[in-house]
Amino acid sequence: MEVNKDEALRSLEIARSKLASGNIAVAIKFAQKSINLYPTPEAQDFLKRVENNKTTTQTTGKENDHHRKASPTPPSPSSSSREHKQGRQTKEYTKEQVDAVKRIRACGVHDFYAILGISKDASDLEVKKSYRKLALQMHPDKNGAPGADEAFKLVSKAFQVLSDPQKRAAFDENGIDPDSRNTGMPSGFGGARFNANGAVFADDISPEEIFNMFFNTDTTFVGPGFRARRFQRASPNGDGVQEQQSSAFLTFLQLLPLILLFLFSLSSNWLTPIPEPIPPYSLQQTSHHTHTKYTNLLNVQYFVDPKSFSSFEQNPRKLQRVEDNVEVTYVKSLTSQCNNEAIYRHRKINEASGWVFRDEEKLKEAQQIKMPNCEKLMELSKTKRYNEVRRMMRS
Repeated sequence: MEVNKDEALRSLEIARSKLASGNIAVAIKFAQKSINLYPTPEAQDFLKRVENNKTTTQTTGKENDHHRKASPTPPSPSSSSREHKQGRQTKEYTKEQVDAVKRIRACGVHDFYAILGISKDASDLEVKKSYRKLALQMHPDKNGAPGADEAFKLVSKAFQVLSDPQKRAAFDENGIDPDSRNTGMPSGFGGARFNANGAVFADDISPEEIFNMFFNTDTTFVGPGFRARRFQRASPNGDGVQEQQSSAFLTFLQLLPLILLFLFSLSSNWLTPIPEPIPPYSLQQTSHHTHTKYTNLLNVQYFVDPKSFSSFEQNPRKLQRVEDNVEVTYVKSLTSQCNNEAIYRHRKINEASGWVFRDEEKLKEAQQIKMPNCEKLMELSKTKRYNEVRRMMRS
């Protein structure tokens, strides 16, 4: 495929550099990878030449094997270290891949437009095009740079929000992740501080102290995570276990008020209702959506909040995305209601037909049942815009 051609050429360049440094096995590996991605005559000739060279080298080595046995030479430390490193190496990556990973990880977790490298006015096609490029570039199978898996997850999350019209509209209005069920902090952590991963700790107690209190361990923090080392101090008279149990019980009594306070603050947060983001429009009039509007193309009626919707009216692209979504929702609703009307009418006709005797009067009434939603859908299907809406529904 043409989309893999650049990656295939890059793999071929890595294979040539490995051959120049004397690493034939790795050079063959990357040459085969280049051919699998996009077969080119250069890669096939290169692989054939390297394999022939490897065969010649192995034959020469067998002929001179008895000389090495006669006068064994211990391997030099540098060659042993090099072979050990080459055996451990599993993935290759370039400086370009490292820079791309750093750029994405430098963005905020919810800065979806910056993660995909697009503007807020980008079209759906631009969103998909940017995602395809970055997903291919950041996929852990193709990018061995440190942090590539995290960058790939950020790219996927950004596309998940910006590719959905309703989620994107809610994100543009509120600036928060629409999938997040809780965007506020618990009431018990008013004076808290955050670590690099977003974890919350009280100001007066460090993460290391909290972990030691609850689990009775000595903890060493390493980077963004931590590992715990457990050990027991033995006393000269051999009663170290009893002293440790007594100390643990006293520590628990001292921490009991803090534990109760933490549980109380946590339960109060559970009882607090989580505010859901208000969508920018509604097909039905609600307490928030009081202002009536009509789409420009299909003249579909919908309702908005006049205060929050002013930002959409000032941006033609954002307004068009909202009206596209309104018309898609309207056509879906009409289609569903039309199906229900058709099922109801068909059931009435079957009941009037009966298994043995037909009730002509009921059959005539059933055949004359009105289907207003189907009639509206039939009228819409005569317009050019209807076909565009159907394509948007399938995409």
